[in-house]
Amino acid sequence: MVPSTYFKYLFVGLIGFLAGIWFLSGSTSDRILAMESAPCTEPLSYTIGEIDSRFGIDRDGVKQRMETAAEVWSGAMERPMAVHKPGDDADVTVHFVYDERQELVDGELRFRERIKTEQSLLDQMQKEHKQERGEFERRSQEYVQFAERTTEKLDELNEWVKETNEAGGFMPEDVETFDERKSDVEQRQQRVLDERRALDELAAEINREQERINKKIEENNDRIDEYNEEFAGSTRFTKATFQRIGSGGVIRVNQFMTRREISLLLAHELGHAFGLDHVSNPRSIMHSQMGGQQYYPTLELTREDKDAIQNLCN
Repeated sequence: MVPSTYFKYLFVGLIGFLAGIWFLSGSTSDRILAMESAPCTEPLSYTIGEIDSRFGIDRDGVKQRMETAAEVWSGAMERPMAVHKPGDDADVTVHFVYDERQELVDGELRFRERIKTEQSLLDQMQKEHKQERGEFERRSQEYVQFAERTTEKLDELNEWVKETNEAGGFMPEDVETFDERKSDVEQRQQRVLDERRALDELAAEINREQERINKKIEENNDRIDEYNEEFAGSTRFTKATFQRIGSGGVIRVNQFMTRREISLLLAHELGHAFGLDHVSNPRSIMHSQMGGQQYYPTLELTREDKDAIQNLCN
């Protein structure tokens, strides 16, 4: 399979990923020749062959995906179309062959995981930064209110001193009151100065953190550009093929992105094993390109897929 679209992104505080579209392929024109006995008169038998361990999937996992692929065709015909048959005399053998194609996919998946991890870190940084800004705004409001109240107390003290002097001057008890009120105002003024310095330091740290976030955003965008250049723009290879051999054949899977995609690949190549050619509907399993098919949460045939298998066998 080869990509027919580019990986695209939009970065505004988050990164989105759009899966690439790939070509699905059979082998030669032999793939359109229906086998004489299967699947129209009896189920096509298949066995699980070699599975390279680097794919990270075992025989049971492949068997489960093959069963899913077979079920969609069986459902269209309302009878078994393909069954598992251990041994060497099955009609079709399924191999998972690891080569440079899957190495490319694995590298792409690691790159995506790196982007995802970096984005998670950036999201956390932005979350903490938002909390810090909220705390700064709260403290700033409290600072303004306290500073205004301190100014009011100073004005009240000056007014009291003026009134006391006009009334004949300070008595001994007035001096004690003045000292207490003066001390309270001075303590409040010192608190205003201390809080102002603390807020200035917090504002500077918030600004520095914003600069770090902006730099991180630029790095993430550069990393996505690197991803596009290294992966999305490169020529891709066939993901899976069916090759007819005598009255049977071989399905080879060389590349996949997700486990669910395996079922789609197998269903497509199994269609070729039945004798089906490609169909025109982009949403069809038997379309020549992968991208528009419905395989989540379940793998589904289109009307064109069903017509193709029913026309073949009726």
